[in-house]
Amino acid sequence: MKKKLFSLFFMLGLALAAIPVILSCSDNDEQVVTPDEPVNPDVPELPPNPTPINWGEYEVDGGERGVGIKVTSTSEHSFVFECTPGDKVQSYRMDVYPLCRMYNYLFESVGTGVQATEEEVEDLIIEAVYNSTGQGAYTFTKSNLGDSYAKTEFDWGNSQYARSEIVPDAEYLIVTIGCNDEGGQTPADMKVCYLKTSKRDVVGNPRVDIDATPSYQAVAIQYLPNEDCKYFYQFCGDTEPVDAFINTYGKQMYIDFMRHYIIKAEDAQVSKEDLYYLVNFGYTADPKRMITASTIGLDENKSQGEYVRQDFHLLDIPDDAKLPICTLTVSKTGASMVNMDVEMENNCYAMFYRIFTATDWAPYENADETTMITLARALDQEGWGIKNTNFSQKGSFTGASFQFDLIPNTSYVIAYVGRNGYGQLSEKVKTATFTTKERVADRPSESKADINITISDGGRTSLKLNYNYNSETAVFYHQYIMTPELLKEENKEELIAYLLSSDSNVWPADATGGVESFTWTGFDPATEYTFAYIAEDWDGVLSEVKTVTGTTEAVQAGPNPTMELRAYMSEMGNFTVQFSIVKDVAKVYRMITEDKYSASGDYTYKECMDVWKEYCMDYGITSVNSGTEEYAKTSSANRLVALCVPIGADSDGNDVIGELYTVFYDKDKGIVTDPSVLFPDAPKVTNITGVAKPQVVRKEQRIPANQVINEPIKKNLPGAVMNGNTIYLDMKKLGVHPNAK
Repeated sequence: MKKKLFSLFFMLGLALAAIPVILSCSDNDEQVVTPDEPVNPDVPELPPNPTPINWGEYEVDGGERGVGIKVTSTSEHSFVFECTPGDKVQSYRMDVYPLCRMYNYLFESVGTGVQATEEEVEDLIIEAVYNSTGQGAYTFTKSNLGDSYAKTEFDWGNSQYARSEIVPDAEYLIVTIGCNDEGGQTPADMKVCYLKTSKRDVVGNPRVDIDATPSYQAVAIQYLPNEDCKYFYQFCGDTEPVDAFINTYGKQMYIDFMRHYIIKAEDAQVSKEDLYYLVNFGYTADPKRMITASTIGLDENKSQGEYVRQDFHLLDIPDDAKLPICTLTVSKTGASMVNMDVEMENNCYAMFYRIFTATDWAPYENADETTMITLARALDQEGWGIKNTNFSQKGSFTGASFQFDLIPNTSYVIAYVGRNGYGQLSEKVKTATFTTKERVADRPSESKADINITISDGGRTSLKLNYNYNSETAVFYHQYIMTPELLKEENKEELIAYLLSSDSNVWPADATGGVESFTWTGFDPATEYTFAYIAEDWDGVLSEVKTVTGTTEAVQAGPNPTMELRAYMSEMGNFTVQFSIVKDVAKVYRMITEDKYSASGDYTYKECMDVWKEYCMDYGITSVNSGTEEYAKTSSANRLVALCVPIGADSDGNDVIGELYTVFYDKDKGIVTDPSVLFPDAPKVTNITGVAKPQVVRKEQRIPANQVINEPIKKNLPGAVMNGNTIYLDMKKLGVHPNAK
């Protein structure tokens, strides 16, 4: 099997952006490995090329059975050439390849240390041209070229055929194969023409420094572009194949490969927040494996700047490292819920578990070692996680967890495993067993559960539900009822069945009882909604069904539509604005957009506002409610503006267009609630405020295993140009109850 030299680079490049977790060292005494300083090593004189290509420079005679090639001009981002088929050529294949990618393909094909002949190389290139499963070359015929077939001119970088961006000071090959048939299927003579694009002086000194902080199973990589760097490429992969390629074809050819791996330089760019990457090697982590991260910075014209390289390896796990020790026991069981007591010793960073029915667990009862190792890793990656909150203080942990939405009268097995600070798992998978109680639905008077739900703060499309229950309540079920007949006494059994079904909301109660609330959204204005609910105690006995009714607000339009805007930076570091209806608003247009118009400084405040008002009403989101908008790419914007135009109504029901509301975010000034800060001719305003983000009530207490993150890797970022904070996305903070339907 041929070794795919740069496939690893690409795979790791994807992993860098996608993996949100990292396993790292603990606060215990730990090894410190300082990666090599980023270098620009001098490359010794190269050995003879192991994959020699027979080419002509800028012009090649095609003969009778080939296609002649003549390069007539070159620029920084394109080149123009003519293709002239010979007299006996019925059609031809043609394509352009960056020399670096052709060398990579040939090197993969022949293997390290193998010297190929020109004939063998020619066969491999023909194979690439005719590759039906990859990017085979284009076929040109008299029918698709028409009168230009005898001599066709291609402006390659500006044509529809270019498969990668043409960059300055780079080498390319034009490959043609004359064919004896009209369909390009019978090759005759192949011709290869070499060219190099024009070079342009580099603007400034574009450079991207690399800060790599390795741990035991993972590495944190921070890329730090300087101010002169407008674009850049990065690769991270095994050192061995990187060095093999560089030692064979030279450092510049490797740089060119980096410049041509992505179709366009713009496609390789990420936000400032994404310049901090976390790569988890997991159970395959090997401290003896050398890894190379490399960057090449580009200026505004995409001319290459400095090449930076950093070599590193993961940390060695100490010889005296102890495997984690943890214990889970069942403390309380209901019909659909179980409480579990958890103990973790000070060497256990976290515990991970899953609950199996006895039937599903049966294959693991006498499973072999390999199967159980696979299960342990599955628990570590896909189970529920419980973190030792005392681990950083080298302490043990005692706590409780729960699992709900279980099947009544069913036997279960809890399988669990621990993880230490080095990413190592417990010696074996441990288990605990329990059986849920039978659910009792016909004796509500015996239920010890007591719950009451009230409704408050009704909005146009929302209702706030307040839940008050006692400590005997294990689980409660609730849902709003779309079919009124279901609430009739004679349909009580059907109503209970509906509340217990998958179409209802099953929420666990806090063990000590309590009061909580949740705002439901998506309702219609001026509409009455009835919620039915029922509780289950720890003996599995269901309470009586209760109902509660609430009505959403009607839309009341008036002649003075008024809004309030509240701006803040989200936990993701993004400009966020709450658009709140105050009075007289029938609907509202709102949006956040990049403000290149007013930022130019060419227009007055009034001119800008007139344009923005029209733009908001043409392209803004239309809503009858208050709402919140967040600009996801705040870090890459110099100035943003939030726009809002409310619509009211006069006494005859005609639309009244309200004033334009604005609030700005400026890269240098932050949130700007007073436009006079940006516009000397702007009036001061008082209807916009900057506030902290409101808290969102979250119900789910269980943590998915892949969100249990080890102690953050300590970063060493002296003189960092860009923020190196790592942001972990918590979907539960987006305002949706994890168990709400």
